[in-house]
Amino acid sequence: YGRADIYGTDKIDFLEEDYKPIDSHVIAARITAENPDEGFKPTSGTIERIKFQSTSNVWGYFSVGANGGIHEFADSQFGHLFAKGANREQARKALILALKEIEVRGEIRTTVEYLVELLETKAFIENTIDTSWLDGLIKEKTINVEQPDDLTVTSAAIFRAFQHVKEQTAAVSESLAKGQVSTSGIPAINSFNTEVAYKDIKYPFHVERLANDVYRLKVAGSVIDARVIETAEGSLLATFGGETHRIFGMDEPLGLRLVLDGVTILMPSIFDPSELRTDVTGKVVRYLQENGAEVEAGKPFVEVEAMKMIMPIKATESGKIIHNLSPGSVISAGDLLASLELKDPSKVKKIETFEGKLDIPEAPLEIDPAEAIRNILAGYTGEPEA
Repeated sequence: YGRADIYGTDKIDFLEEDYKPIDSHVIAARITAENPDEGFKPTSGTIERIKFQSTSNVWGYFSVGANGGIHEFADSQFGHLFAKGANREQARKALILALKEIEVRGEIRTTVEYLVELLETKAFIENTIDTSWLDGLIKEKTINVEQPDDLTVTSAAIFRAFQHVKEQTAAVSESLAKGQVSTSGIPAINSFNTEVAYKDIKYPFHVERLANDVYRLKVAGSVIDARVIETAEGSLLATFGGETHRIFGMDEPLGLRLVLDGVTILMPSIFDPSELRTDVTGKVVRYLQENGAEVEAGKPFVEVEAMKMIMPIKATESGKIIHNLSPGSVISAGDLLASLELKDPSKVKKIETFEGKLDIPEAPLEIDPAEAIRNILAGYTGEPEA
């Protein structure tokens, strides 16, 4: 009520006195361990890193720290941000900037990227929203946080290639440390094949190293040169196609989770359609069909408990179901819940091999001639006559 002494004890006549004029606006955002791509399904697991710094306009707190985690039977919220501004628009912009600066790394998924897109919708900016607004967006899947397919595939291939080199180099070093002088593993460090699958298309890449930090990727009719540097926190800075991208990847039971320029993308492994696996950690409550009964594609076949919620998991194909677990079993993401005797194996979606050319601009990396010669002498791929 605008008192000079905010700790004073003088009486306030609430019926007669006016409020102090409002000079600020606050917008709050809850940070939850939920997957917006799967209808905000709760996720659980360890957290390796949380990066957030409060500012004069944005304050926040997190209930877990590095090397902590979200338990499968706990509430999914683990953070809260509060953004202040002279008006609603300034508070909105401050919150967007803060959300873009947050980095949560670990086994969980978060709603951070979705919140940024939500705050930038026309309805939120114009404040024409109501209590059913968000439910409508979720139902219609209006907000999609994506990156171009070809950029995603190329970034995933670079991550796979870098990991291959790192693992093979460590294996050779360990072998030499043990006194095994065989060099048979060295050629596979500089020339090898790797594969990426995305949206029912398989991309078989051949990779050659032109230098310690330069990779040449070939797939179908595309040749892409990329310079890759690993940062102190484990992310990759990859320069290709005339741009530099930040890449972080993590292998999960159901595939590769790629974080590309702040956008999280799940690239599922090529799976057996006769296997029904869980994508959440929790507990089996009950199967919805008897063992040996028929189940239709897109229909729920089991209910599981995770983060104080009961949620159904749907069958991906039709067929006769065979239970692999019993009610009460504790499950982790990727566990096999049931098997199917497929009703019509010929209708199962087939994975096609990529043909054509990736939509990545041709931008050759500049390598000094003297450096190129040193790289060739060091055993990397190169063209001596160039």
